[in-house]
Amino acid sequence: GKNRTIHLYRPPTREPVPLLLVWDGQDYLYRMHLNNMLDNLIHKGAIDPVAVVFIDNAGQDLRTIEYACCDTSLAFLKFELIPYVTRELKLIDINTYPGSFGVLGASMGGLMALYTALRMPDIFGKVISQSGAFALGDFDMVVFELIKNRAHLPLKIWMDVGIYDLSGLLVANQRMRELLSAQGYPLIYREYNAGHNYPAWRDDLSNGLEVLFGS
Repeated sequence: GKNRTIHLYRPPTREPVPLLLVWDGQDYLYRMHLNNMLDNLIHKGAIDPVAVVFIDNAGQDLRTIEYACCDTSLAFLKFELIPYVTRELKLIDINTYPGSFGVLGASMGGLMALYTALRMPDIFGKVISQSGAFALGDFDMVVFELIKNRAHLPLKIWMDVGIYDLSGLLVANQRMRELLSAQGYPLIYREYNAGHNYPAWRDDLSNGLEVLFGS
């Protein structure tokens, strides 16, 4: 029964483009200025043009529920958001190019980014997970079981995390890297000298964008 604010980014091209879906959209837009980053990367030819939908979260309490591997959030994408964005933006046909869209998030959003791709791989085949909250204390989120127990999916994954990140998250990301590698997923994983914050994620994000959407 809650509303969600979204923001759309149209790249400077008339050609159909893939979509990047961003969880915690207001933070990536206003704190990281992802739209400006994309302008610059596209202008210098570092990435191909990509459209973006920034999805604002609903506040910290509801965010934790909606981003904890929540299928209701994915139903919102499938039945409400993606049809709307497809009408508003000139996107490539996901049925012709399955898995060509990307999904991005940090912390709980990083967990939700990977979960989104695992549950909707025919749409979201490219994942950028920054400091993904893959475990809460000693409780592993369901993404570990999905990767272990289902058939290999055609995903391309970028993960990064700070060596001074929140307690347990660095280890959880290292364990996720080992599992994904053991299962044969194309993966680039980076650890950097920073903690759990948007300046750190901002500084590494362009690297992930170039890997997944690079010309």
